[in-house]
Amino acid sequence: MPFPTDYWGAYEHETSSLDKFVDAVQKISAYQKLTDSRFVWRGITKADRALHSRLFREYREKHGNQVPTEMQLRGYERTVIDEAHDWGLDWHVAGGHLTALELLAALQHYGAPTRLLDFTFNPFIALWFAAEKHDGIDGRVFAIDIGDRTVSRDNAAKTDPWWFEESSRTDAPWATRPWVWRPPPLEPRIVRQDGCFVMGGVPSTQPRRNLGSARLLKAPEIRSCMSVPLALIKYDHAEAAYNGRRLSGKQPEAAAFTLRVTADKAALRADLDRMFGHNHQSLFPDFPGFAEYGRSSG
Repeated sequence: MPFPTDYWGAYEHETSSLDKFVDAVQKISAYQKLTDSRFVWRGITKADRALHSRLFREYREKHGNQVPTEMQLRGYERTVIDEAHDWGLDWHVAGGHLTALELLAALQHYGAPTRLLDFTFNPFIALWFAAEKHDGIDGRVFAIDIGDRTVSRDNAAKTDPWWFEESSRTDAPWATRPWVWRPPPLEPRIVRQDGCFVMGGVPSTQPRRNLGSARLLKAPEIRSCMSVPLALIKYDHAEAAYNGRRLSGKQPEAAAFTLRVTADKAALRADLDRMFGHNHQSLFPDFPGFAEYGRSSG
């Protein structure tokens, strides 16, 4: 099978109903408590898709499917930011300049290419996004440990992306660990989605990633799967933690679980609406959300 299907499949745990997803969340939460980790969640509607940022995908589209290095991606990122400045988009409506992260969050909101990936602290909102559309096709949920790797207030206040000052080496912290930024309530949907942004450098072979127990992954294989560093671990670790045990072996700092959502998506959406009030209107309470709902339902 091609990547990322074979990598995701070597570690995934199937959830065929809301009840089974709740059970998985409980077990991952037990692992989180046992290891003093902290997870953020993301749902995607097609289980075999890569976890790539829009900036990463667009760079590849413009460069003959070439996978960028960190410096190449930063160069493209600089072009996007400079163009946004030329358009005067870096001014806050209340006065003053937006920080780099605020500008990138606004660009992300309207579909411009950034390296930010939308995540949530709420696993059931991630599940809704996995079941949002493409009925009849399995979805996927990721849970990524971001530990204490929260973007500091000083870095969040900078007018240039703080990672431009970080080493671009493939073994540097920027490229081996994911980072999370919880933005101020700039948009209503960020609040409703309990949203955050995950970012990181173009990943390479650190931390080491295995294709199950078969072999180590090579850098091109890793980059065909993800544009932010994570390292999947088997669901056995969550089950062991739930039973009060910890499996042997050191876990990577970018440890992540993945759940394949095989449940009926329409039924899941109905359950999530009935039990938690999660639906398109509650999660996209703005004009773009209204317009998109009208197009999709019309």
